[in-house]
Amino acid sequence: MFVPGFLSGQQLPQFSQRMIDESVFNPAVIGTRDFSSVKLHHRSQWLGFDNAPSTQTFSYDGIINEKMGAGGYVLNDITGPTRRLGFNLAYSYHVKISDYFLSFGLSATFLQFGIDGTKIDLHQSDDPIVTEDISDKAWKPDAAFGTYFYNDKFYVGFSVQQLFQSKFRLDGLDGINASMPLTRHYFITSGYKMELNENIMLDPSFQFNGTIGSPAQFDLNVKAYYKNKIMGGLSFRVNDALVMLLGIKIQDIFTIAYSYDLTVSKFRKYNSGSHEILIAFHIKKKSSAASIVQ
Repeated sequence: MFVPGFLSGQQLPQFSQRMIDESVFNPAVIGTRDFSSVKLHHRSQWLGFDNAPSTQTFSYDGIINEKMGAGGYVLNDITGPTRRLGFNLAYSYHVKISDYFLSFGLSATFLQFGIDGTKIDLHQSDDPIVTEDISDKAWKPDAAFGTYFYNDKFYVGFSVQQLFQSKFRLDGLDGINASMPLTRHYFITSGYKMELNENIMLDPSFQFNGTIGSPAQFDLNVKAYYKNKIMGGLSFRVNDALVMLLGIKIQDIFTIAYSYDLTVSKFRKYNSGSHEILIAFHIKKKSSAASIVQ
């Protein structure tokens, strides 16, 4: 038996603010900025819709030296009756090529997955696989790989998540069980920063997220920075949502960003949008690598 509700869509959490922080989705991005950061991220998706997704991450994106970065995150992801808990450790290595840098990243992830059967309303109310809290208590390993090519103007990256395609086994009553395999997710991102004058910079970009068996996701983004302190942005997630973003950097120590997703698909009549907030504390700086994420 499979868990179709989980398999039918993206298995990874959706973050609109991926356009300003790619590190959770591509380990090669870690260490590309000129400071280390501790970040708290919360997303409440589809407000007004029962059992809508809610996701939190606590992450670190840091610098070891001019050539290496390290990071990781803790994840809590709830969608309806399903819940994923996980933690991740990541490493990146950066090579200078002429006026550019090329980075490679690897990460290891460990996940638990469970279903709260009390949140499932079925006609067959005595189905033994869902009438109790069931979970795979074992921490299942998985991995991700990424690469990034960048300088202080241009960046392009590619990453693959859930390389091992680990399987969760969810045991119910009377020996009945469900098998829930993970599937590989592929991410591509690219952008170019343009200085309009000494105070204003534009950063148009695009993002692609795809997995076999599900529709691909395309995001078209543009961000504007004023004196590298105030940020505004718009993003269009094709056939899904229009995203509005605001952020501020305080004395190069804190960054606070908020975004709102306005659903534009037929699903808009069932929800009042999605809210997302990112709070980051910046720790230290290095001298020579380009800064990718503001």
